Amino acid sequence: MSAPLLEVRGLSNHFGSVCTARDLSLSFAEGELTSVIGPNGAGKSTFINLLTGHLPVQAGQVLFRGRDVTGLAVHQRVRLGMGRSFQIANVFPGLTVLENVLIPALALAGRAGRPLSRISGEREAREQAQGVLSRVGLGAEAERPASALSHGDRRLLEVAVALASRPALLFLDEPTAGMNPVERTRLLEGIRALSAGGQTTFVLVEHDMDVVFALSARVVVLHRGELLCDGPPERVRADARVREVYLGHEVEEAAP
Repeated sequence: MSAPLLEVRGLSNHFGSVCTARDLSLSFAEGELTSVIGPNGAGKSTFINLLTGHLPVQAGQVLFRGRDVTGLAVHQRVRLGMGRSFQIANVFPGLTVLENVLIPALALAGRAGRPLSRISGEREAREQAQGVLSRVGLGAEAERPASALSHGDRRLLEVAVALASRPALLFLDEPTAGMNPVERTRLLEGIRALSAGGQTTFVLVEHDMDVVFALSARVVVLHRGELLCDGPPERVRADARVREVYLGHEVEEAAP
């Protein structure tokens, strides 16, 4: 059996008297598309923040490709191959779509200090950025200002920005939030295709049970900072504890 891409050992976190992560231990395999779910306040976003370095780990250990990254800063983890997106679209509206993707592409190449006005000479980086945009379905939008994109396309652009750093592991925090059904379907098809491509392993934090059960090979359920259930969608849907946490509605009604 190959070593996990990411391993979490005894991860714990508190905000005052509120426990947001309690002795969490689990691992993520390369190539396995995983969703992390749970009711509001379950600790999902905190869990992702701890793994990616946006919050300091108070107890426990995070290993990426066998290396202890528990104390590393966000940019150090990104360089190793860990990336994430956020619940709120985090792009530069005053830049073009291509320029947004060029920023992490240039940073990865160690040329982020050059002003964007000179990117015309960065042929290799431009080609890489254009390729990333094509992978998420935004190739034709490269020269448009990001501010002109629809909400759904801004979310796609954020995924492209995250992919431009060439992550081996990418966390997407509620990627379909605020999307209409057409936008959501487009994004999900894009994520499915990117996952099947094998270059990046995806972990989604998601509230929409239709998304979770249609897309995921594995579902991790958190509740009050603890691991409640972990396994394939069919097992999670049938778990009595999961049904109780969700009051039986979302989990029972969601269709694969």
